[in-house]
Amino acid sequence: MVSVRVVVPIVVVVLAVVGVFLLAGDTGRTGTTTPATTTPQRTETQTPTPTPTPTRTQAIVSLTLYMNDYGYNASRGGPTIKAFVGDLIRIRLIGNGSGPIVHDFVLDEKSPSPYNVRSERLSRGREQTIEFIANHAGVFKYYCSVAPPAGLSHRDRGQEGTIEILPR
Repeated sequence: MVSVRVVVPIVVVVLAVVGVFLLAGDTGRTGTTTPATTTPQRTETQTPTPTPTPTRTQAIVSLTLYMNDYGYNASRGGPTIKAFVGDLIRIRLIGNGSGPIVHDFVLDEKSPSPYNVRSERLSRGREQTIEFIANHAGVFKYYCSVAPPAGLSHRDRGQEGTIEILPR
């Protein structure tokens, strides 16, 4: 007959091993996406972030856009941003225009898109981070909405980029 002194340590070891496997299977996983001209980081998250709150399968697509004179990230136009439906898109915007010129980031019905995302107008050195959930698949244009009283708007001068939301 097996004694309690032998069975109890075996049960404790088995439970400890099972617990380690359960905890190891629940750790965060990391992957990356590489859009055409940006290097956003794409990470799945297990912990909630400030509004909006990511879900267990939701990734965070995070990138920085420098808002230059008639472009983003020192290019005419802007980089292509790629994400999947359900992802949280986090964009750090940095004003980088010359002189008193301001720029913004807009993704709205004029994109055309079902989104209504708009940053503040930022002058050189000012920053803002915007976040939104990519809940509609499609290819849309983001752009700068600044338009002088006379002449071409920043968008008409080429300050727009593409955001592509792919279905899961």
